[in-house]
Amino acid sequence: MTLQTDKNQMKLRFQWELNWKIMLFTAFFLPVTISLAFWQVDRADEKRQLLDMYKYRAEAQPVPISSVQKIYFNQNTEVDHLGYVRVEVNGQYNHSSTLLLDNRVRGGRPGYEVISPFQTTAGYSILVNRGWIPADLDRRILPEIPSISGNVSLVGYLYRSPGKQIMLGEDPWVKGESRIVIQSLDPEIISNKLGNEFYDYSLRLDAGETGALMTGWFVVNVQPGKHTGYAYQWGALALALIILAIFANSNLGLFISSRRK
Repeated sequence: MTLQTDKNQMKLRFQWELNWKIMLFTAFFLPVTISLAFWQVDRADEKRQLLDMYKYRAEAQPVPISSVQKIYFNQNTEVDHLGYVRVEVNGQYNHSSTLLLDNRVRGGRPGYEVISPFQTTAGYSILVNRGWIPADLDRRILPEIPSISGNVSLVGYLYRSPGKQIMLGEDPWVKGESRIVIQSLDPEIISNKLGNEFYDYSLRLDAGETGALMTGWFVVNVQPGKHTGYAYQWGALALALIILAIFANSNLGLFISSRRK
């Protein structure tokens, strides 16, 4: 009876039984999942900072565009990020070079954002994003764009797309294959194409401004909370990999079962 008990105790002892395939799988994917979890945490933090900056600047009074860089010039002799700064411009729309920014969807309907060059009385040329307009079912038919004549005063906020803009293929407008439809709003490219130097940022109009269409843009496409949720998911997957590796490389399952008897 004693001999049999000793044998059972030896069988129930926790032991490592290395499974190299599982270990290699875990060694590769565990750092990936952990890195992705921390990356999502960083993204959530970036989005919170961006939303906070937008809220702060959206509540500020607009400043003349001619003085915006002086106002946002910091002590390190570097110009602060000017995105979402509210500005006021005075001048005239130039309707001879109005552009349509393609692939803008609202409410499930495809359309364009109307981009009109604007010449300010201060000597600046800036691209004004007047807002969204629906596209015709026949994409060959372009929408009628209401024109504005005379001197006007506009208020909106400065915007520049972060990073390289994603395009579905080459821009036909840049290649000279399209009259006014563009795939990306890049002031530098448009400056070279039109032979007129534009301000580095475009101006997104406030609702109700002269020439404004359907305005209102998302500050972020993905909310910070969703990034945090993704971080938890990647963290849970990393934990699952660790548990899988432990069970696959040991007799832990049998050990736990025997303890319950």
